[in-house]
Amino acid sequence: MSEVRSVDRPPDGGWGWVVVASTFFVHVLVIGNMQSFGVFFAEFREVFQEGAGITSFISSILGGMLLMCSVFAGALSNLTSCRTVIIAGGVISAVGLVVSFFAQTMIHLFFSLGALTGFGFSLMHSPSLAMIGRYFDKRHATANGIAVCGTGIGIFAFPPLYQFLIDEFGWRGALLIVAGIPLNGCVCGALMRPIKLKEDRKDEKVDIEPQGSTDQEQKKRLLHFCEKVMEAFDVTLLKHRPFLVYCVSLFGTSLGNSMIFVHLVAHAQHIGVEKTPAAFLLSILGISEAVSRPLHGWLSDRVHISKLYYNMIGNTGLAILNFAIPFGRTYTGLVVCMVLYGFLSGPFNALIAVMVKMYSSVSRISSGLGWALVFEGPAYLLGPPIAGWLYDATGNYDMSFYAAGIFIFLSAVVLLLNPCSTTRGSSSLSSNTSETNQNGIKIVAFRNLGRETGRIDLSGQINLGF
Repeated sequence: MSEVRSVDRPPDGGWGWVVVASTFFVHVLVIGNMQSFGVFFAEFREVFQEGAGITSFISSILGGMLLMCSVFAGALSNLTSCRTVIIAGGVISAVGLVVSFFAQTMIHLFFSLGALTGFGFSLMHSPSLAMIGRYFDKRHATANGIAVCGTGIGIFAFPPLYQFLIDEFGWRGALLIVAGIPLNGCVCGALMRPIKLKEDRKDEKVDIEPQGSTDQEQKKRLLHFCEKVMEAFDVTLLKHRPFLVYCVSLFGTSLGNSMIFVHLVAHAQHIGVEKTPAAFLLSILGISEAVSRPLHGWLSDRVHISKLYYNMIGNTGLAILNFAIPFGRTYTGLVVCMVLYGFLSGPFNALIAVMVKMYSSVSRISSGLGWALVFEGPAYLLGPPIAGWLYDATGNYDMSFYAAGIFIFLSAVVLLLNPCSTTRGSSSLSSNTSETNQNGIKIVAFRNLGRETGRIDLSGQINLGF
């Protein structure tokens, strides 16, 4: 095992660019893959003879698991390493796709393609973003923008590939071939070289063996275990209001975004577009996103506008475009909408990890990303079925896009509750501090703007600070 490098602050370069490249390919393999599964949507509806609402649950469970399990990915990263978790995720997601080959019912796909593959994707996604936050500080948004533009490349490449595989081998054969794609994430994980920052060393605690009777030792070991669980999941982040407000905004934006990626192809086919050109709309969206994400990441590091407002501007534009999509009744109109949608989604996607780091801290970014993505999970779980049910009720997807626009606009309004700051000094949580009492029971205190929000106290009572 290679020695962990210790530095005083994120190096803002060096091996960090290899980490950026690895995270780029993780986004190609994971998010690009997930958002391209809309091509399978029409096939599943036809084969299993189910409505749009029920069929949408496959994609929604996949997206929901990817995001809601991020808190477990963050906890596992804290307990082991981001490298180990990413490699495990690549294997698990491949197994889920292979098991989907044998599906005979929609329920089978809910568990295999939705839950199992989604869990594997989750283990790959948030730890890779956390690693960028550990390697970059001043150029964090730029590095993050480059990394997440891999999603656009995936959306560009996978939909026509999936449509070709479905046409040639059927949906079962296509899923079996696609199962080999996430295994490449194991290589990306191997390149995630661990790094220890000064803030991590400051937070290190020396375990003291408890002294006393057997009962006392067992009690202290139990308390020690509870402390480790609290540290791994870092639930005290939810006490921090700016962080919580941003998470609520993430929920609204993701609720709207989830609808377009699942139902865009079906909407295009509904208005008369052929299957292959309809699938290519996602590729056009992917190209636009691939360009806009690094561009907006670079701009947000240089313009004198709060990243909070920068994010709000992008969300407002996305809301307007969702209202415009139903009026694009021609293929050309949909192409224009997808180009603009991809461009305006750049601020939101490029700044997620940056905003999380701004409202937490570098030493807690794994946990922060985990909790933030947990809020996105229910949105991806609910969004596609809501859009599907609106289609079943109205016979078209117009109301689905209107609903998506409303959700995204409200997510921008919610951000007004957070204070505007171009730095993270006033909004971020400082790292946790600890003390050890004479009996070997450590007091762990997480400081939220000077207030204690969680601890294990001397009496052995666990206080989460809520």
